[in-house]
Amino acid sequence: MKRCLVFGSALCLIATFGGAAPQHSPRSKGKVGAPSGGFPRTVRARLWYLHPPSNLELTAEASQAHVRRCPACGERELSALRLRAAGAHLKLNGDGRASLSELRVSGTFRMQPARTAPAQADFPVEIRASQGHLLITATMPMDEYIAAVLAGETGNFKSDEALKAMTVAARTYATHFGSRHALEQFDFCDTTHCQDLRLAGVNSRLRKIAETTAGEVLWYDGEPAATYYHANCGGTTEDGRIILGNDEAKAPYLKQHADTYCVRNGSQQWSSEIATLSLQRALAADGIRVPGTLRTVSIVQRTPSGRVEILRVAGSESVMVPGPAFRTAIGRHIGWERLKSSWYDVSVAGSRIVFNGRGSGHGIGLCQVGAEIMGEEGKSYSEILAYYYPGTKLGVASQGAAWRQLKGERLQLLTTQPETDEALLPAASRLAQQAERETGLTFRETPRWKVFPSVAMFRDSTGEPGWVAATTRGRTIQTQPAEVLRKAGTLESTLRHELLHMLIESYARPGTPLWFREGLVLYLSEPIVRAQSKTTSASVSELEQEMLNPKSEEELRQAYSEAHARVAQLAEEHGKRALLLWVQQGLPSAEAKR
Repeated sequence: MKRCLVFGSALCLIATFGGAAPQHSPRSKGKVGAPSGGFPRTVRARLWYLHPPSNLELTAEASQAHVRRCPACGERELSALRLRAAGAHLKLNGDGRASLSELRVSGTFRMQPARTAPAQADFPVEIRASQGHLLITATMPMDEYIAAVLAGETGNFKSDEALKAMTVAARTYATHFGSRHALEQFDFCDTTHCQDLRLAGVNSRLRKIAETTAGEVLWYDGEPAATYYHANCGGTTEDGRIILGNDEAKAPYLKQHADTYCVRNGSQQWSSEIATLSLQRALAADGIRVPGTLRTVSIVQRTPSGRVEILRVAGSESVMVPGPAFRTAIGRHIGWERLKSSWYDVSVAGSRIVFNGRGSGHGIGLCQVGAEIMGEEGKSYSEILAYYYPGTKLGVASQGAAWRQLKGERLQLLTTQPETDEALLPAASRLAQQAERETGLTFRETPRWKVFPSVAMFRDSTGEPGWVAATTRGRTIQTQPAEVLRKAGTLESTLRHELLHMLIESYARPGTPLWFREGLVLYLSEPIVRAQSKTTSASVSELEQEMLNPKSEEELRQAYSEAHARVAQLAEEHGKRALLLWVQQGLPSAEAKR
């Protein structure tokens, strides 16, 4: 099996897996890549996102952790280190002269921000500074991230089955929504904006629960489901359209239904008061302007479940405010405990607005109180998930997609969207014919191209990260969605590369060096002249080892560039036809050793 790694928009590098064990990419080396299953294997989480510290103390036992002061710097053993943010720079141990742009920590160590609970870490952390605050980003194995989410989101769950259900829901939620902070160069924050993350609360029980369900995700129609969850539904869950808007048809598993488990021990009632001036300021902070001085709040419309959908907020004039926006403004600027749910009545008492309600959270998806009761009554986590997300399928591999096979002139196409992807066949057949013409070889089996309908499904089914565009197993090329590759400008180049590689591999004599096979495919995909070639003094044996066991992504990139250049040099000296014969007959000893 081999995979196509896309660096930039044109160059496609191939990593071949030989023997029983695959060669690991930099993102899946060591502990960070240990968890099995689909996307993502690791996540980048920003710690202390809402309240980034200005000072941080790092401590570790002897020989347990190391620090790097820059990406190219050597490692130093960590024992104790104090950091302070000074503008966009890091200051070390109170030394006003030492100034760094970043610090990288690995191993097992302890982080202690000022006036905040400490956190134990055994995963890499990158620390930078901005505007006098420390930006702390952890690269965590997915299951460690999920264990920390359980610590933040589940409170004191007693039932292991309920915890397992929450584990799957949290993992699926992360998979469905992907990188919510991609523009900030990380995936998830540690707040309820993504999922509440509490490293200090992680224990052996939560880790074991996460590992027990490793890789399991809820699927609907071949996609990870939108597995919203909340604390207490008050006896009736809410319809997902309240959050999903026009996409509700894509999530029929988030429909309103009665939940007798949630109220088995009685419904949760609550009441709260907010000063009219504080409420007006909170609304204004979220862009909801109430003319004059806010005087009254009244409910105009409720959802079928009874939750507030639209309110009228009156000052000198009235404005209509959606229920979710109203609650979000209060939560962000006054406190989420003030309006625990959207299921409430409202009245005015002098200069205060009074709310009386039940439940906690938005009410969509899994009810944590109900799930806990179900677990205590002997229900399995799969039964709990089926109850709150009816119609979804639980599994490590993608579920619910119906594949169709289409036949082209020189290639077969596997797709879940035949009406759309049928148009790909003529170009794909043309590329297959070109590959045969350029190499003088013919396909021994009809190539098959499997186009996945989503990046998430490609990642799950192949186990590859998002920067891998395609993989090939036997005669089957598997790629990310055609539209994704087309937008990146790499659709034809990726498919052409895979077809050439399939031909070379099917004719390669056993023992043909990896560097030569891979370099030849790169050369056929993108010929370069000697003047552009850059080779190092590394021997071919050293190059072979670098390609088989790369120490980093950069080393892998360099190794393939080196192989490309070496083959281009051989082509200039001996001609392309000779190189194609060498693939079948074996590399001359002089060329194999130089």
